[in-house]
Amino acid sequence: MKGIFKKLLKILLIFILSTIVLYCVLTGTSFYRWCDSIDIQLFSDTSRFPDSDKVQRIGDTVEPYLNVLEEELAKSPYLNDGQEHTITDGHMHTLGEFYDPLSFAIWAHLQNAFDYIFTKYILISILSGAAIAIAYAVITSKKINTILKIVIGYVAIILLVPQILMFSVTHNFYFAGNISAVYFNSDLTYFYIGYTILFVLMYMINYIIGKKMTKELNQTIQKTNK
Repeated sequence: MKGIFKKLLKILLIFILSTIVLYCVLTGTSFYRWCDSIDIQLFSDTSRFPDSDKVQRIGDTVEPYLNVLEEELAKSPYLNDGQEHTITDGHMHTLGEFYDPLSFAIWAHLQNAFDYIFTKYILISILSGAAIAIAYAVITSKKINTILKIVIGYVAIILLVPQILMFSVTHNFYFAGNISAVYFNSDLTYFYIGYTILFVLMYMINYIIGKKMTKELNQTIQKTNK
C-alpha cells in the first residue's frame, strides 16, 4: 500500500511539474514573439524612427473600437445634463463617458492580447502534462509488457489528445469523419515530435535502469550462493 501511494505521488508530481514547465515555456515563447511583433515593437532595428507599417497596423486594430466608443459617447443623453453620474447608477451609460475613448481602446486591445497569450496554452499544457504522467506510469510498470506499454502510453495518447483539443473547440469528437482536421493540424506538430522524443527517452532510461538493477541483483545472488 505504501509503495502504491509513493507511485501515485510521483505520478502526480510529474503531472504538476510537466504542466507548469510546458505552460511557462509555451506562454513565455508566445509572449516574447508578441513583444517582438507589431503589437509592441514600434521601432525598427536600424532606425530610431517608428516603423510606419507597425504603427499603421496597431492603428487599424485600435481605431474601429475607438470609433465605436466615440459614437456611443456622442449619442449619450447624460453627457451634458449637468448632473453627476456613476457607471452603476442605473442609467444606460457608455464607457466613453467615464474613460478616455482612445486610452480605453488601447487598454482593451492590450487586454485582449494578454488574455489570448496567457490562456492559449492552458489546455495543451494540462493534456501534455497528463500524457507525460501516464507515460511514466505505464513505462515504469512491471506488470505491463512492452507492446501494451507502447499502445497505452504512446499510441492511445497520440490518438486521444487531438480529439480532446478538437472537442474543446467544436464540442464534437471525430472518430470517422474529418480525420485530417484533427490529426494533421500543423499546430500539433510540436506535440507529436516532443511527446515522441520524451516517450522514447523515458522508455530508454527505464530500460537502462531496469537492466542495471537486474545485473546488480544477479551479481548479489551469485555472491550469496558462493
